[in-house]
Amino acid sequence: MSAEELTVEHERRSRILIPATGPISLLAMIGSDALDWLFVPNADVWIPDMVKTEATRPPNPGDDQRLEHRATITDWFKRNENRIHIVETHEGIEYAKAMEAWTLAGSKPELKPSWKGRGEKSVLQVLDVVESVLADGEAAVVLVDDNKARIAIQLENEFDIDLMGTESFVTWMHEKFNVTNAENDVGGDQDRRGRQRSRGS
Repeated sequence: MSAEELTVEHERRSRILIPATGPISLLAMIGSDALDWLFVPNADVWIPDMVKTEATRPPNPGDDQRLEHRATITDWFKRNENRIHIVETHEGIEYAKAMEAWTLAGSKPELKPSWKGRGEKSVLQVLDVVESVLADGEAAVVLVDDNKARIAIQLENEFDIDLMGTESFVTWMHEKFNVTNAENDVGGDQDRRGRQRSRGS
């Protein structure tokens, strides 16, 4: 979805933007129900194309496999394709073209397009899209854990956003929206984040 395709209805709704895979991965570790908590505030959920790709693509040899974990996320995207706004980025479009060309060329492992740096570039590109459709006085909640991404977001945009980490989001679900299961997962979220960092994203 590009800025031009957004309707007036979209512009008037509150938004939750997830510019990196960390929060999706951490919520999936809690369970598929925890991913559905993103819809509890009745806000539009915006996810860049590169985040979806990174969270669901088959891992390369040597990458963290976690196939069951990736399957949970893939199923969640499929079940909620009408509820999630996938934001197109230049980086995402170019990566898709590169992967298509690689497939047509025989999918030789040594020629596979590199993923390095693509996710980071798409973060700032999707913020440009959000900025272009936010009306005066509107705000977006940006769910992000990575410190570098948080700093970049704060420096590169001028619109009204609230940064929230996954642990704070889970606490918000419990305290604001009375999500029962979230109460049991507030304390465990930090432990999961540590395990995720030790195994890679």
